[in-house]
Amino acid sequence: MAIDDQGRANRRPNVFLSGEVVDLVVLTEEDVLNSGWYDWFNDEVICRKLQKHYFPNTREMQMEFFRQMNADQSKIQLGIKPKDDDTLVGVISLQSINLINRNAELAMVMAASEDDSRQLIYSLDSTRLILEHGFFTLNLHRIYAGALALLKPWLEILKSKFGFRDEGVMYEHAFKDNEYVDAYRVGLLKSDFKQTLRKHPKKQN
Repeated sequence: MAIDDQGRANRRPNVFLSGEVVDLVVLTEEDVLNSGWYDWFNDEVICRKLQKHYFPNTREMQMEFFRQMNADQSKIQLGIKPKDDDTLVGVISLQSINLINRNAELAMVMAASEDDSRQLIYSLDSTRLILEHGFFTLNLHRIYAGALALLKPWLEILKSKFGFRDEGVMYEHAFKDNEYVDAYRVGLLKSDFKQTLRKHPKKQN
């Protein structure tokens, strides 16, 4: 990172959390209007494994979601942008933040196609950043996540890379592609995440 003549690090605008390969940025109205964010939820391929694509989405609807999101004190949602590109490639959030029970739900949507090898790299870096923020800045005790059956491999990655543990199955929880499918839940305690960080420390630049 470059340093200016006053000793301050030059940083990309709107960066909230900076990782190894991505920045998590504060989403703006410009992202709603110009990034194609709204259209991800009209794309059958992107939504194939998600509980999305039941109703069409519009730019106006996405703008209303954005405004409600900014007013929601129980949710932090950030845009995912590669460090070498200003393209919005996904969004990641901590939602249903409960400051009494000290827990929150992790959620993420990536715009890249499944055969894009960069998707996993961006997803892992983004997840680590939001987990660190949740545990070490918000002082959460537990972060949990869920996915439909087709996305179970991602939950396995969360378990192997970050220390999540299985918490249960919701049988035939969602109707997707003309059938009822199971949903799976995993959870991560702050203490387990600390162990993971000790085993796999962050690379130093």
